[in-house]
Amino acid sequence: MNQLNSVVIKLWLTIIFIVTTVLILLSAALITFIQSYFTQETEESLLKDAKRISQLVESSDNRATAIEHSRQLIEGPVGLIIMNHKHMDSNDNDQTKKQMFNEIKHNKDYNRVFDKGKQISEHVTVNIDGTQRTYVLIGYPTKAVPTNDGEKNNYSGVFIYQDLKTIEDTNNVITVIILIIAIIFLAITTVFAFFLSSRITKPLRNLRTQALKVSKGDYAQVVPVNSRDEIGELSRAFNTMSSEIQQHIDALSSSKNIRDSLINSMVEGVLGFNDRKEIIISNKVANTTLQMLDEQDLEKLDAQNELTFKNKKTQFEVYEINMRYFVIITSYIDQIQPDGRSGIVAIIRDMTNEHNMDQMKKDFIANVSHELRTPISLLQGYTESIVDGIVTEPEEIHESLSIVLDETKRLNRLVNELLNVARMDAEGLTVEKVVQPIAPLLDKMQLKYQKQAKDLGLNIHLNPDTHQQLWSYDSDRMEQVLTNLIDNASRYTEPGDAISIDFDETSSEQILYITDTGSGIAPEHLQQVFDRFYKVDASRKRGKQGTGLGLFICRMIIDEHGGHIEVKSQIGQGTTFIISLPKPD
Repeated sequence: MNQLNSVVIKLWLTIIFIVTTVLILLSAALITFIQSYFTQETEESLLKDAKRISQLVESSDNRATAIEHSRQLIEGPVGLIIMNHKHMDSNDNDQTKKQMFNEIKHNKDYNRVFDKGKQISEHVTVNIDGTQRTYVLIGYPTKAVPTNDGEKNNYSGVFIYQDLKTIEDTNNVITVIILIIAIIFLAITTVFAFFLSSRITKPLRNLRTQALKVSKGDYAQVVPVNSRDEIGELSRAFNTMSSEIQQHIDALSSSKNIRDSLINSMVEGVLGFNDRKEIIISNKVANTTLQMLDEQDLEKLDAQNELTFKNKKTQFEVYEINMRYFVIITSYIDQIQPDGRSGIVAIIRDMTNEHNMDQMKKDFIANVSHELRTPISLLQGYTESIVDGIVTEPEEIHESLSIVLDETKRLNRLVNELLNVARMDAEGLTVEKVVQPIAPLLDKMQLKYQKQAKDLGLNIHLNPDTHQQLWSYDSDRMEQVLTNLIDNASRYTEPGDAISIDFDETSSEQILYITDTGSGIAPEHLQQVFDRFYKVDASRKRGKQGTGLGLFICRMIIDEHGGHIEVKSQIGQGTTFIISLPKPD
């Protein structure tokens, strides 16, 4: 069945059908014409013979002799009957002549020969020895001969008949010859038609093959153009179409790749779905966020989508998921798919940092206000006591001035840290690393905190033997880091506790351990101690408060060195800060 659908077979069969039809019609026409021609020629020949015999009989003095001579000349393949009148009986023993006599006598058409002197030609079928045979029977009038009883007819008749079997045999031979020639021509035409159809349809079959490849995505197909006819024009059009499709596909692929790259590189989540809630586009951020939504959040998102479809306006909703804050913005799209379906594009934006920044700003104002209010209140109170003369004793005045000095230092430290953080945010942090031993810095820290440790009753060991190893660091910045860490340690220790610095190294890093045996830090605070303005204890006593910026500054400095800082602590056992710096090249 598939072969019958081939263009070659269809064209071949069409040509064969047309040629066969033409040959059949032509053969039938030729056979009919030849049969008619031979039959007509035979009738005309017999009619001429009948006319000659009639003239011969009429012009002869001896009618019987003329008739006898005519029989000798004519009879053989052709039969001759001369009847003086239509009622004449046959004395001939020839069965065929008897049949012809009967046909002449009983066929009324032949009465016109005797009555009106008209010639007539008929095909008659007679039964000869049980076989139906067809004859052409020609009747031609001649002068009447008086009968024995004196009766005179209008005309006598000369009748000539001939068996059509000879003509039929000739026609059969001619028919066979015509059919053989037709079959030969048909066979030649079949081969020629197949060759011609194959030749004509070869470009079409090539086009079909190339079109199938194009339908499978292979657009780099070129059909050879071998002619300037319609098929050649079709081939050129196909090549142009294939090239343009390739260009369009490349453009679409490029646009899709750019779009996908942009969507996947976005920090926001992008989610698109149609009116059946089928997701048609999404990026990694959106997929991750969707997995975080619980059942309640999903119901809230469905309600937001329904409202967006209903109002066809952009909707905003805030979602709090696992201590993180997200804003989902849904916008209605009238046609989001090629089939005309409408849909929604949702932008999922992580607002956790912004929320934390807002909260941080609030905390900053609250913390700075608190930190500034306390020393300013103390400064104002003790200064007013001295000015108003409330405190008059030298010892009391000295104590008040000591408190004023302590709060002034605290206020100065707070302002300096705020200025440092502001400068770092505005200008960035600069670190000038120098390859040098770290031992001098540790000796300086030991000397710097020796008096403070004695006053607080602390045991300190801040200058371990580093074997004069070379480190890559900024001396001023690292002093700032160690100062902040040791100051913090001194705030969380009691008399009798210890603060120490140890060192270690790996294949790529050099490590400092700043350890104290103080109160320690609760586990829930360990991940946030390096955040800006974060303080573990918000209700410290005077002299032990901090701004919440020291550890934040330490982390920034260590990050600029290319290292990292972390903390380990247990409640009641102490805290260890670990500083890791890359080894010098």
